[in-house]
Amino acid sequence: MALFGRLSARQRLRNAARESLAIPAFSAPVDCSSWVLGGLWPAELATITPETAPLADYLNADLQRIADSANEKLHAISRSELTGPARQAAETRVINVARAFAVLRVESTVRQLHKEALEFGAEYVSLTPPPPSAPAEQTPSDPPEPDRADDPSRQVPESPAPRSRHRLPEDGNAPSSPDHPEPEAPQVSAMAPTWEVPEPVLPPIPEVGFEAEPLVPDQPVIAAAPAAPVAESSERRLQRLLAFVARQEPGLRWAVGAFEDGTTRLITDIAHGWVPSGIDLPAAVVLPEPGRRIGTVTEMLSGATESVGYRPGDRLGWASDFAATETSVMPRELPLVRDLGWQLSEATHWREGLPRMVNTLAKAGSAGTGVVDAEIDLLRVHLDTLRYQLLAQYPDADTALVLNCMLLAATEAIATGDTVSANYHYSWFRAMVAPPVGQWDLQT
Repeated sequence: MALFGRLSARQRLRNAARESLAIPAFSAPVDCSSWVLGGLWPAELATITPETAPLADYLNADLQRIADSANEKLHAISRSELTGPARQAAETRVINVARAFAVLRVESTVRQLHKEALEFGAEYVSLTPPPPSAPAEQTPSDPPEPDRADDPSRQVPESPAPRSRHRLPEDGNAPSSPDHPEPEAPQVSAMAPTWEVPEPVLPPIPEVGFEAEPLVPDQPVIAAAPAAPVAESSERRLQRLLAFVARQEPGLRWAVGAFEDGTTRLITDIAHGWVPSGIDLPAAVVLPEPGRRIGTVTEMLSGATESVGYRPGDRLGWASDFAATETSVMPRELPLVRDLGWQLSEATHWREGLPRMVNTLAKAGSAGTGVVDAEIDLLRVHLDTLRYQLLAQYPDADTALVLNCMLLAATEAIATGDTVSANYHYSWFRAMVAPPVGQWDLQT
């Protein structure tokens, strides 16, 4: 009986150990805030003042939102079936992308602070010392004048005593004043300035019987002809264009493709192909027209003869490895929307999620009355905040957040006088809010 009891106890211990190993151990919630946000808080906001308090609040909220989004993605990876190096690579990619977003957000706030500091210091431009004047040409100095202390001609003569108005009667017995010899005026001879005339330097005359060597003129220096530029291959050109845009927004997927008609198309998948504001575009690319699309960036470039793509985390190489890329706003050019200013004002009027100043600046920009630089800077802070919220949700995106981002970008462009960009962003807004054409649509 005792033996049976010992065996039963051992069996129960084995079963308990097996069950305990089957149940996953308790793990604390994933938190990568220290890796994403560590050391990023700008020194300019170390001491918060009433003027910088709004910017500090915006920055703190955005950084915390970026860290929370990264934690959610890490939690989803931990619950996935990835194991080993694949899981570690996925976690590293999430942390690196979140860190890049946080760095961009901090740089935007620092630029805003520096702009305010420069505007404040502009009042004291007049206190800066004038630029040093060019040295005057040296002229021959006059010869030194002789000492004037001993020159009698320089001495001021004493004024004669005033004569009396009443004349004494002429009397021969009157004492006669002793005759004093009048001093002779010294003769001053004009001193001609003595100029030292340098003697001409004559070349040495060779002695008789010595034959001088003939002078041989120096050979003219001919500049070396510049090396002919190396022709850039098609693949190298596509890589250069792709790296140029991906380096500005490394958290998005990009693709560039060359087509048979000679065009080069650039596309991203954040909102059916819409390119956010703040990204400089190469002059040689064509953007897709506003509209809803499905599929990856590679599928959207179907029909391209050659294409290259980028995913967050891919290596871009050094910027010095590529030639300079010319930028232009013309890739955003679309057919002009009729009454663009009025329609933009109506779209931003009491729209949820937008500050009230957006509608005011849209009206001022469309009327051409001018907008204060400080208001444009504040509008850009709101635009950066929404854009970072949108990138933090990538690849998923809230439709309302995307539409508000488009309206803010259009308002910022029309307030600064960039009608092409304003028309581009608002055209995308109209295409996104338009109901999709269905099977029972009367227009079809």
